[in-house]
Amino acid sequence: MRYTFYLIFLLLLGSFHLNAQTKQVQYGQQSWLDYLNQNRYSKKWGSWIDFQLKLSDQYYKSVYATETTLGATYYTKNNLKIVGALTYVDQIHTGTNNYHLAEFRPWQMVQLNKDLPHFKTLQWLRLEERFKQTTLNDAPSTNYDFTYRFRYYFLSNIPLTKHHYQKGSISFVASEEIYLNFGKSIVYNSFDQNRLSAGFYYYLNNDNIFQFGYTNVYQILNQKNKFNNLDVVRLSIFNNIDFRKSHH
Repeated sequence: MRYTFYLIFLLLLGSFHLNAQTKQVQYGQQSWLDYLNQNRYSKKWGSWIDFQLKLSDQYYKSVYATETTLGATYYTKNNLKIVGALTYVDQIHTGTNNYHLAEFRPWQMVQLNKDLPHFKTLQWLRLEERFKQTTLNDAPSTNYDFTYRFRYYFLSNIPLTKHHYQKGSISFVASEEIYLNFGKSIVYNSFDQNRLSAGFYYYLNNDNIFQFGYTNVYQILNQKNKFNNLDVVRLSIFNNIDFRKSHH
């Protein structure tokens, strides 16, 4: 089981290269601002809170979407946890008729962290149930389209400074995330997207990490021969608090 997630990643990546034959590609630039809070309250239980702001139009000129996530975490081991959460997405459509589209996204995830001699790895498998508001005559409707989405994520964290993972230290991080869609309305994009990222962690202290990085998003749309290719600048704050420490 040690390398199961990684083998799945390689298989899915191969599938991506076989299917991603571009014809009509829309290029764009976005900035993502994230705050992710993970608290641990006991040996078994914790919480997951995530806020994200996405800006578009040359990285900053307009708001593309906001995402808010609340969830619960169950620790089977210190390095293996199960998360159940709900994400609410507010997507802003701009054009001749400006409007908002909602998405309600319950999801379940298994996450594995691994400490190796010279670096750390993090990987997860996530299943999402997506309820996306549809449009009618270029305006929001009262109907929601339902699909499933499967995600696989793999990250490597490589220290660059003498003191690893401590206040003032810096790490290089690289990650890959692959998305697969399932559902009756999915026609052209069973393989949804690939996200390839690289950047740096700066450890503000043991509980808070600042990340600066770049992500390339290559997405297959649910329209024949249409694709998105996004350059994304990402700024993130990771806030991890272990409340068990206060009891010692």
